[in-house]
Amino acid sequence: MGVEADVVLRLGMLLMGAGTSGYRVLRGMKRAARALGFDRLDATVGLTQITCTFHRGEIFRTVISRQHSPAVDASRIEAIEDLTRHHLHFGITAEELSEKLDQIEHNVRKRWNGWVLSAAAAVACAAFALLNFFPLAAVGIVALAAFSGQFVRHFVLSNHVHQIGGIVAGGATASLVFFLVTELVGALGLADPGDFSSGYVAAVLFLIPGFPLFSALIDIARFDFDAGMVRLAYAFTVIFAATFTVAMVSWLTDLNPAPPVPATDATWYTMAVLASFFGIAGFAFLFNSSRRMILVAAVVGTVANAARLFLLHLGTTGYFAAFCGGLVIGLLGALASRKARLPRITTTVPAAVIMIPGVTMFRVVYYLNEGQMEQALANLATSMMVVASIGAGLVLARLFTDPDWALTRLIDFSVRP
Repeated sequence: MGVEADVVLRLGMLLMGAGTSGYRVLRGMKRAARALGFDRLDATVGLTQITCTFHRGEIFRTVISRQHSPAVDASRIEAIEDLTRHHLHFGITAEELSEKLDQIEHNVRKRWNGWVLSAAAAVACAAFALLNFFPLAAVGIVALAAFSGQFVRHFVLSNHVHQIGGIVAGGATASLVFFLVTELVGALGLADPGDFSSGYVAAVLFLIPGFPLFSALIDIARFDFDAGMVRLAYAFTVIFAATFTVAMVSWLTDLNPAPPVPATDATWYTMAVLASFFGIAGFAFLFNSSRRMILVAAVVGTVANAARLFLLHLGTTGYFAAFCGGLVIGLLGALASRKARLPRITTTVPAAVIMIPGVTMFRVVYYLNEGQMEQALANLATSMMVVASIGAGLVLARLFTDPDWALTRLIDFSVRP
């Protein structure tokens, strides 16, 4: 019984370590426990720790495991979900399940090297810059700065430095590269740096933790506060570390994140649609997604963001447009992931990241640092409301498209797989 409990816990730790929601971790563990012949499984899933009790007749066993480095790995989520959905049969032994997990750990590796991930971050942040109305000159500098920041972050994390160290190193590098390039452009007389110096806040958007942020909101919507609140705290910790680092650099360099003047026309909307597609694809690379995941997420997110921009053009509030965008992502993502045989979360979360108001988040700490409390609070309220609106759209779509989630149907241990 102890060996069987340990292998189920190992499956849950692999899922949790890949960054998926607590609901999916618990569901996967229950499927495995049922296949191994347990009568019941009670578990509490956090961000770095799982506590669970296995029951078989009058005998029970409680086991706890903990890890120290949260990460996101969409490919591992797909592999383990495929295992728990399609390759578990009643009577499977702990040795057989352990062998299957060994194969996943051995075969599911990081798909993309540091150069590819840095290029993906450059594309994603450049797309964000365009969507936030920065001029094309700033978009190019943002891409270069984001490439440098992600490359440094990847190097730091590859040497097993704490995640906060990677965030600080990546954010500081991207901001300083942006500053140095703008100064060089000004010194050469090619342009006035003041026209686009605020673009540095777009160069660090690869640090925004989209996966834990949205999985936290979905867990909280299920009233699973053990999983949801700890993920939300992790996301806020990452956001604060990133924004604080960038704010310190802006204080040293006098960079000002004043928003550019919006200028929308037919050309901009066309570029915005293309930027949405490539921006989502860039973020999906950072989540270790497969090519199929990247394509599906990019198509779903582009349609949703185009709908959001259209609603904004009609004069709706940003919150309502974000809610509708999240709803479209949830509905289309459910259909697309089913057709493509992908876990839903690997499609919807990368698609939703493009709508996160990351630039607004970075302005919060800058204005706090400047003592401009009204501006800081306004940007804070805006960013929180937009993120909550996107999450609400995703949750409503989940209620419409996932009966087990909507009706709180748990894994029935009396029904054998």
